[in-house]
Amino acid sequence: MKKFILFVVLVSFVTSHAQTHFCADHKAKHFNKTWNAQQAVNKQSGVNTIPKENSYDLKFYHLNINIERNSLFISGNVRSLAKVVAPALDSFAFVLHTNHTIDSVYVNGAKRNYVRRDSLVLASAGIPIPQNQLFDAVVYYKGTCTTAGGAAIGNGYNMGVSGAWGNEVTWSLSESLVAYHWYPCKQDLRDKIDSSWVYATTDSLNMVGSNGLLKQVVKVGNKKRYEWQSRYPIDYYLISVATAKYKPYNLYAKPQYLGNDSIFIQNFVYDNAINNSAWATQKAALNKIVPTLELQSKLFGMYPFHKEKYGHCMTPFSGGMEHQTMTSLGFFEFELDAHELGHQWWGDHVTCAAWKDIFINEGWASYSEYLCHQYMTGTGTTAAQKMLDVHTNVMSQPGGSSYFTNADTMNANVIFSSRLTYDKGSAIVHSLRYEINNDSVFFPAIRAFQNVYAFSTASVIDFKNHMEAFTGMNFTQFFNQWYYGEGYPTFSVQWNHSNNVFYLKSTQTTSKPTSIPLFITPLDYRISRTGKPDTIVRLFHGQSVENYTLAITGTVTSIGVDPNNWILNKTGAITKNIALSTEELADEAALVFVGPNPTSDALNIFLYNNKEGSVEVLDISGKLIMSQNFYLHAEFDISKYTNGVYLVNVKNKHGEVLKSAKVVKN
Repeated sequence: MKKFILFVVLVSFVTSHAQTHFCADHKAKHFNKTWNAQQAVNKQSGVNTIPKENSYDLKFYHLNINIERNSLFISGNVRSLAKVVAPALDSFAFVLHTNHTIDSVYVNGAKRNYVRRDSLVLASAGIPIPQNQLFDAVVYYKGTCTTAGGAAIGNGYNMGVSGAWGNEVTWSLSESLVAYHWYPCKQDLRDKIDSSWVYATTDSLNMVGSNGLLKQVVKVGNKKRYEWQSRYPIDYYLISVATAKYKPYNLYAKPQYLGNDSIFIQNFVYDNAINNSAWATQKAALNKIVPTLELQSKLFGMYPFHKEKYGHCMTPFSGGMEHQTMTSLGFFEFELDAHELGHQWWGDHVTCAAWKDIFINEGWASYSEYLCHQYMTGTGTTAAQKMLDVHTNVMSQPGGSSYFTNADTMNANVIFSSRLTYDKGSAIVHSLRYEINNDSVFFPAIRAFQNVYAFSTASVIDFKNHMEAFTGMNFTQFFNQWYYGEGYPTFSVQWNHSNNVFYLKSTQTTSKPTSIPLFITPLDYRISRTGKPDTIVRLFHGQSVENYTLAITGTVTSIGVDPNNWILNKTGAITKNIALSTEELADEAALVFVGPNPTSDALNIFLYNNKEGSVEVLDISGKLIMSQNFYLHAEFDISKYTNGVYLVNVKNKHGEVLKSAKVVKN
């Protein structure tokens, strides 16, 4: 999901949207209301979860409802087909907002008694249903949906009039815990529904958009029933309806994997928009969804729902919501469209295992914006500016983590933070790509991740473990610093160039040293020279002060730090220091041995020039775990330390680093 400031004039959407995901503050405010409502349900049931819901695994939902474009009233029924996973099931549990009256509940064809505790409903199953057996439940209900808020944008079910086009619209937006505002359901991310149907009966002037394929439109008296069916697994909050006087505007995409076939892009746009002079701008933006879908299919793997469709329903809110196969949004704009389409992989195909893992959804969808700029805008300038804006927002405060615990799951300021969830999440993905330093490995790895967790859920730990297994790299240090940790580094640089030898001294400080005292990371430096092209060198930064010596011809004129904004960082002073020389250090570096590597017990340090020295060993978080002075040779027993990667710094008697090495302890 992505949101923007809502302006009255549509053109303002396209030209003036905010980089900082203005929506996040609005989202957070309403999310707190959801938390309070959910706590009321939990209090009534006397537990922190709803255990009866965990007794069954959903297989199928069929929503058969009556809705209109200018009313919040809903009536109808929802059928659930599920399999018992507990030893036995004596009650069918679901949630439905108290604004709705329950007319009756049927379990396996028989009308059942039920008990209602606030929004939690427990209907008797009659004779307990044994484990692994399928059962059928139908809930008949009606009521006017609440306007108390609680959704990411607005309510679970909404009614409004488009300020730009004047259309009346009703639409659902169930993220994250308000599907129960408009239909009886089980709100559990881990239990994806194998398939779903949404049948919506409405006035004959209306059209209804939803998930999957529109199988048929049936005349029912003076009304019409739109029958949508999806065969793909779906999470509860991604089921949707949107109702208005729409007109179809259809497109087709042809990703490389489909050969001569194509993907149907079914768009429901306001009926009076097509003849409006502003539609030309919106149409041009919407048409870009074709190459955008083709690109994202190339990067992430085939569009996961290609056997059904992708599409959009216009709705009068300030952003977009990634309803599976048919995004709801307020307007068409390149970044917004790329973001919501990215969610079809990151959030819909693979869904966060818990709301604390929202990095899987929003971090990746936000990075989709950058990737589409990179590969679709030609020069890359727009992509560079995009990442610069992302970094600027993240570093507008000194701390803040993208990680939060189960206890913090409902902390709206974190879960929907434009700075830490959207932008820092995007920056983390960008830095991971840099850490891997090989797109021919990075993109296959993420496509493999989509395959492994297809139509399922995944945690951040799942993602980390997958990337490690695929690349053969250890990302514990990376995630400890950038995902779990807080802050960012600042690099101040001194340099000199003499006799074709380039000397560089880089000093790192951090914005939140109580969290991460040292960011251990590779870092790019751009070296500009007279009459020669710029050179970018990638150097390893493993200590607060690093000294480097490089052979560089020509005349160096200036230095740039991380010119392509691969990692979150600020640049301090960059000065030329003609007295700077590391020739002695360069000579001594070749006379230092650190090994064996890898090792399971002994670690040896040799100074072959017989000088005094010292050694320090840091763990992956940058914490000093051991230091010692020595002469010529030192041997350390590291068998007691945890397996992993350690940084070993060997210094001379003046405290100058002679050599830094990563040592693997196994």
